Amino acid sequence: MEPKIIENTRYELKVEFIGEGHSFCNLLRKTLLEEPSVDFAGYSIDHPLLANPVFTLRTKRRQANVVMREAIEKLLARAEEFRKKFVQAVSDYDIES
Repeated sequence: MEPKIIENTRYELKVEFIGEGHSFCNLLRKTLLEEPSVDFAGYSIDHPLLANPVFTLRTKRRQANVVMREAIEKLLARAEEFRKKFVQAVSDYDIES
C-alpha cells in the first residue's frame, strides 16, 4: 500500500490508496465512523480493475489528518490483538480431538 495525498485541509483529507481495494477501505471507513467528530468517511473506486480507491474524510471539529492517524493506529492495535488471539487459538487446537 502506498498512500498518496490528494487534498489536505484542516477538516478534509483525500487520500488515494495505491494497491488497495474494498477490504482495507471498508475497515478504515468503519473505524473512522466510530469517532464522533467525523462528518463523512467514504471512498470511491472509478473502476475495480483499473483504479485505486480515493478515500475522503471530513471532520467537524478536529484536524482531519490527526483523526485519520488515530484511526489507523486503532486498526493496527486491533490487527495485533487479532493476530495474538489467532496464534493462541492455533496453538491451543488439539489435532487429536
